[in-house]
Amino acid sequence: MKSLAALILAASLSAACSAEVVQFLATDGDRLYRGDSTGNVDPFVTLSAGIQSLTRVPLGYSVFGASAGDLIATAHSAVGGAWAVYRVDDALGNPTLTQIGSSSFGIGSIAFANGQVYAVNDSANPLRVARLNTDFSTAETFSTGLSISGGGGIAYDDAAGRFYLTDYTNNRLMAWNPGGNATVIGPVGFGFQNNGLEFFHDVLYGALRLDSPGSRMRLGYFDTATGAFTTQATIDGILGNGTGFVTVPAPGTLGLLGGVLVVRRRRR
Repeated sequence: MKSLAALILAASLSAACSAEVVQFLATDGDRLYRGDSTGNVDPFVTLSAGIQSLTRVPLGYSVFGASAGDLIATAHSAVGGAWAVYRVDDALGNPTLTQIGSSSFGIGSIAFANGQVYAVNDSANPLRVARLNTDFSTAETFSTGLSISGGGGIAYDDAAGRFYLTDYTNNRLMAWNPGGNATVIGPVGFGFQNNGLEFFHDVLYGALRLDSPGSRMRLGYFDTATGAFTTQATIDGILGNGTGFVTVPAPGTLGLLGGVLVVRRRRR
């Protein structure tokens, strides 16, 4: 059987997949929700730890303990001053977490760009983004100039050559490049808090926990010219224990990929 990693790598090479249904994975602490861009959301499954910052390792990248196609996540809370980093195996089946490292700060989200690994600090003010080594230690820290207490999502648009960030104090989508200040793209269209971003097949997707009601999360995509968010699925019962978000090819892409299975088997 082939793995979720194999599916993601194959889908990344198939332009036809961009028209297919997209699978959403979102977390609320130790709850993992699985849904898709048609509005379906399955009941949550419980993970062994509270996590946030779900990220797919893209083609051409690897970090300690994970390679292209793997999913990684970071802990919502620290233990002994360190935030665990996990590889998430069998995310569409019976998910397990394997610790592969740790960070010296709470990570709101991770993105890969230009051969480097970047992570949003989830509590620093002004909002900071760190460039990480492949063992998740900090190589360099950048200020974004945003006077907000911590960040949620980060994603990189290779074609546009820019990162996307969120300003959840003022409910805006932002653009940013290392060494400069973030600039406003535009309002999202509603109040939100914890969030995650993922750039997938030329579309910026996100999961945003609402200000009101705070027990609801919207999953969907952004207009990267205006900042406006379009909701494709909704999750109720959110507790607010940290948001992780990632997109992967949905089972509907199997025909295009020659029957590759979408369940990543646990490593032994």
